[in-house]
Amino acid sequence: MLVKFTVENYLSFKERTSIDLTATSLTHLRNENLQKTQLNNLTLLKSMIIYGANSYGKSNLFKAIKFVRGFILDSSKDSQSDEPINIEPFRLSTETLEKPSFFELVFVHDSVKFRYGFEVDTSIVHSEWLFATTKNKEQILFDRNFQDISISKKFNSASKNLTTITRKNALFISVCAQFNIDTGMSILKALSNVQYISGTEDSFIMDFTIEMMEDPHKRIFVENFIGGANLGFDEIRVERFKLTEEILAKNKVPKQIRKLILDSDEENKVISTKHSVYNKNNEEVDSTYFNLIANESLGTRKYVALAGPIIDTLLNGKTLIIDEFDARLHPLLSKAIIQLFNSEDNNPYGAQLIFASHNSSLINPKRKLFRRDQIIITEKDRYGVTTMESLFNKKIDGKKIRKDASFEKDYLEGKYDGIPDVQISNQLELFN
Repeated sequence: MLVKFTVENYLSFKERTSIDLTATSLTHLRNENLQKTQLNNLTLLKSMIIYGANSYGKSNLFKAIKFVRGFILDSSKDSQSDEPINIEPFRLSTETLEKPSFFELVFVHDSVKFRYGFEVDTSIVHSEWLFATTKNKEQILFDRNFQDISISKKFNSASKNLTTITRKNALFISVCAQFNIDTGMSILKALSNVQYISGTEDSFIMDFTIEMMEDPHKRIFVENFIGGANLGFDEIRVERFKLTEEILAKNKVPKQIRKLILDSDEENKVISTKHSVYNKNNEEVDSTYFNLIANESLGTRKYVALAGPIIDTLLNGKTLIIDEFDARLHPLLSKAIIQLFNSEDNNPYGAQLIFASHNSSLINPKRKLFRRDQIIITEKDRYGVTTMESLFNKKIDGKKIRKDASFEKDYLEGKYDGIPDVQISNQLELFN
């Protein structure tokens, strides 16, 4: 489970900025929205919603998490040996251009709280560290300063042999995992449980959902998730097939393109939704299948595509990050998905949902979906610097925000910042 993520000098994050999923002292929605861990005094949020105007840095936060995850999983591979590190520091200040970017993750895995981080530029790792906490005492496992790597007695002694073969553009923890060092493998496993998806690009996640539907056990959960939304169809079907010369010729595909398609030998998929057919007396007399991609709405396609990652996250206690989560989704569908995570019965393993949204109705107090520590407001100043703050920590005129405040109304009125300063009509002057 993710506890905290911190980033500095990356994209629009000039200063050190964090999101923290540690539950505060608020008593509101404790049973529904919080997950106790096996560590003393550590209770985590099951969900977090991030608001902010377009270009304020919400997506940049997710890009930072995605980069860290990918770099940890891949940096030790031979294919990366001569590759530059895909990092972009904050570019709007002369102070930061030559400085490394900073990343740190705090997470719980196998009843241990780890704090792992590194500093890196486009060519080398400047520093790297790993701490572990059990019984409320944090202990260092290793510390790195460029190519000088110090191993503590608490870390696997076999890892000392790996310090000299760790490349300057590779993470030591990745090398440890590659050589089957237990803690290194645990870190990679924990990070692989942090999943990122884009809410506006559903082709990849649709394939993931299809794979889950082909597992008889998982299919039941996916079908229940889709069926509960009452999208107007009774069943969803997946058919796999390969294109043949006859099919391509019948559809008048040019010969040169036909050859490329046939040589690739790729398998194709058709996803269909079953609909009832009625007679003039509205009696069901037959059924027909619609092509999901061609005949169903963008919202229906997205909801079906999200089914796989959401069910997988809930079944395995993972952390799911979704950018543009509720784009194309009806607010009631968005609410229902959030309630799956903020639930004692449907989320027994402490799965987490972190997402960006422009739908202010989700924080309307009447919906009772979020606590103040689950609502993050993103702001960007005149110098292009992104900052983030929860409604629990935010102050207005020196006073904390009350639990009975009208969050949605106050947010839209600009009391919390994080909204665009729209002046389109003043700028265009079309009819003057």
